Amino acid sequence: MTILEIVNEGLHHACSRRSLWLFGFFVGVWSGGSNGGGNDSGGGDAIGGVAAAGVLASSGTLMASIAVVLVAAAVTFLVLRFVGEGALIEGVVRARQGGGMTTKEGFRAGWAHWGVLFRIALLYVAATIGTVGLLVALCVIAWHLLGVLGAVLVGLPTLVIAVPWLVTIYLVQAFAGRIAVLENRRALDAIRKARLFLHGRLLHGLKLIVATFLGTLAITVVGMVVLVPVALLLMALLPVLRLVLVIAIAGVVLVPLACILIAMIGTFRSSVWTVG
Repeated sequence: MTILEIVNEGLHHACSRRSLWLFGFFVGVWSGGSNGGGNDSGGGDAIGGVAAAGVLASSGTLMASIAVVLVAAAVTFLVLRFVGEGALIEGVVRARQGGGMTTKEGFRAGWAHWGVLFRIALLYVAATIGTVGLLVALCVIAWHLLGVLGAVLVGLPTLVIAVPWLVTIYLVQAFAGRIAVLENRRALDAIRKARLFLHGRLLHGLKLIVATFLGTLAITVVGMVVLVPVALLLMALLPVLRLVLVIAIAGVVLVPLACILIAMIGTFRSSVWTVG
């Protein structure tokens, strides 16, 4: 398939398969003075201290509660991101075979595979961090031993080697996720098969990266063509309408449009790699 053919098929799935938008959204969201009392007695100071301690304790409890809520929300969105990825992979394959998938079926498929997708992503992140960390460490050592010139002389060749390696592990991760879902394989097994699949197909992987970029750019541009005029119109209404009313209208109009845009981008990006 050519890059244009891949982009066209990805856009077709992103625009026509509305049952996948919820999962695409999950994936796309993841592509935040004291008053002195010199005349007060010691008892007054004690009462003030107890009150201050109570405020601090209450504030600490509130902050802890907020932290728990934020952590829980982050974990939930993380799980939903991989649930969405699994559902999108299964949904696109069914679509290419002429079938369909309901939201319930999507959640069932995504839940069955989110764990292996998470483990593959975790291994990819670890490999990426290790590669970048090694590159930085080599440059720092060369800088301390040989100065700036030494850091440049060591860093440039290392960078030339590191960039293709980083692209390669990204491609392996993308293909491994599809292999894990479609062939029901474990993480390491899927990674090994993805590495074999990529052998001799590096150019094909680079085509998918370009196709992902072009399609995402196209959806974003079309989305901005729709969103920007609406936003400008709402800004023009500020002298006429109250701010609260304008914000309410923006929430009713702009937020759903933005969510659809994010959902289409997430669906498209996943579709490209599944098609590829």
